[in-house]
Amino acid sequence: MSPTFDDFFTRVSVALTPHDANLVKSAWQLTKQAHAGQRRQSGESYDTHPLAVADLVFDLLGADAVALCAALLHDVVEDSDTSLVLIAQKFGGNVARLVDGVSKLERVPTESDGLLKGSDGTLRKLVAAGGRDTRVFAVKLCDRLHNMRTLGSVGASKRRRVALETQLVYVPLARYVEFGLIASELEALSLRWLRPHRWALVCNWIRYKILVDRRRVSSAFGGLVWTQSSDAGQSDSRVANMMVVRCLALLRGDRACRALFAIPVVFVLCASIDEAFERIGVLHRKHAYLPASFTISAVDGTAASKFMVGEQLLVVDFVFFFPRVHQSSAQYAKGSNTLLRVDGDEEGDFATVAAIAEHGGDFTRVLRDLVQSASIAVFSPRGRKFVLPRHASGLDFAFAVHTDLGLRAEGVRINGRLCGAGTELSSGDVVDVVVSDQIVAKPEWEGVLRSPRARTKLRHWLRQARENDAILLGHRLLMDAVEPSERAELVTLLEDDSHAPAFGCIGKNDLLRRIGSGELSAFAVAARLHDSGVNRLLQSTEASDQLSRLLLNGNAVAGVEYCKLCMPVPSDSVVAVGSFAGGVMIHRTSCLNGAASRSASTFFRPIWSEKIACALPSKIRVVSADRRALLADCARTLSNLNVDVTSVASQSHQDNGSPSAVLDFTVTIKSTKTLNKCVRALCRVDGVRCAGRVNAGNTLL
Repeated sequence: MSPTFDDFFTRVSVALTPHDANLVKSAWQLTKQAHAGQRRQSGESYDTHPLAVADLVFDLLGADAVALCAALLHDVVEDSDTSLVLIAQKFGGNVARLVDGVSKLERVPTESDGLLKGSDGTLRKLVAAGGRDTRVFAVKLCDRLHNMRTLGSVGASKRRRVALETQLVYVPLARYVEFGLIASELEALSLRWLRPHRWALVCNWIRYKILVDRRRVSSAFGGLVWTQSSDAGQSDSRVANMMVVRCLALLRGDRACRALFAIPVVFVLCASIDEAFERIGVLHRKHAYLPASFTISAVDGTAASKFMVGEQLLVVDFVFFFPRVHQSSAQYAKGSNTLLRVDGDEEGDFATVAAIAEHGGDFTRVLRDLVQSASIAVFSPRGRKFVLPRHASGLDFAFAVHTDLGLRAEGVRINGRLCGAGTELSSGDVVDVVVSDQIVAKPEWEGVLRSPRARTKLRHWLRQARENDAILLGHRLLMDAVEPSERAELVTLLEDDSHAPAFGCIGKNDLLRRIGSGELSAFAVAARLHDSGVNRLLQSTEASDQLSRLLLNGNAVAGVEYCKLCMPVPSDSVVAVGSFAGGVMIHRTSCLNGAASRSASTFFRPIWSEKIACALPSKIRVVSADRRALLADCARTLSNLNVDVTSVASQSHQDNGSPSAVLDFTVTIKSTKTLNKCVRALCRVDGVRCAGRVNAGNTLL
């Protein structure tokens, strides 16, 4: 299955410059030297493998000397003492980067859990390198394709493992980077080696499918000779592989007997792309064309379209094969990769995924989610092509153009029609972004975005916005923690970054950010900077509480509010719930409102200061038999305890035939101890059946 180097060199040297031809010959000489004495499990000399990979790369990419050298040298670093430094010196940095990018990839998926530990690092390196230069994927996929073609010579266990890895990772990866024919052959070979019995059944079913399709097409077309190419799988491997993949999809979606009479497929072999378009034109003139069914891939050498033919309007799928149209090597370099990149100045989805998946096993999952989704191609008003994931919205397009454009996107014009920014796009749409003068991005956008790169951009901006809000809030909290006369001195102390390390911070902004996010207490920081009596008081508490908690003293300082539903008072167990807009709300831990907020916001537990500066409101409910002077007696009781009553609400009703009253007193107190005294005193009032504090659910505790 491997060509001789003389035959290979004769083919490629015609299309290469003399310098590039000598470079390829030197790469082959180094490959022969590095793999001298090594054998494949089939018994062949090992150097036949890199030569076959280089032949496949030439068929895929054409005369690209860098990719050919990398294909010949892709195993020398792993299997010999040849270093990347030596390769860079002899063949250039681009070849060395490609060889490094296709370093040995260990096992990734398993049938049980789909992942294998320890492989994320090597897979991440491959994907990150391929995101910058598509030739990395080309070399790696051709390497895997030749290994799959010769997999029959290895043991059953390894054969199954490699086939499963190919099916779960390399097949969707090849489709995502638009190497469709390689993907089809890899999928067909994966089934052959992974499920040999099923492979035999599918091949037998395909023979029946070919006969059925031939009869149906012949009756509809009559004497159109070139439609008889539907069984060309015997003479062209591309047709055979595509036929297997298409039939597998049919059998997965329906019963075998129904799939047998699905849309017939006619495979037509053409000598050139011009001949393929000429035959498509003939069909257009004679038969009705199904809109949006035409697809073409010049890299794979395929074009397909559906037509309704005959009196019964039978739908027939025509697939035309022609010699591949090789893309220039410049199209695969960073900055001009039209297959993967959608930005001219930023990394693509692969590099973004490689950067954000930081935990073990997470990278492989994110990668598979990305590559197993089909992509769409949309265009800017000037005709610039953008490749986006399937179901991408106008927001994905805006972020693909530029981050600032995405953050300011108010809407999009799709084919001239004004739509919302979250409208789903389809392949071929021409999209123009309508922007606002201000940033309008929201955290909710993350659920709309489909591109990993766009989600990363939004998360980065949200993180920066939260940090900026926390810095502003921290500054306000710190200024409110001291007397107005001391603020100028505090500002001066803050400018000196030498104080920040004492709080575990890098500088002034980091210190303010941690205060605003609740990691540090503004009162504790101000006390330590001034070395006041409060600082000595704090030193008597636990070390973790001196700096890590927000210190509450009852004052409603800027950015700190107390929940009006649960009405927390000093000594209550409380939680501080933060919001994206900045600031915190203090809730009792039993507050339903606070519990709901915690699912979408960050929260932490503050501490109460030993010295409460301001009393906080609380509600006490009294249930009593209704009588004259009841309200006056209850109010007098609270007044005797030096508790201020700010409001009272009363309601009378009949309880089992006797008049009853419910009184709700809103009082201001400084501790739960005082609150309990009030409840006990009210219970002793004549006629009172029960009294207690009203909890967050408007019921008595």
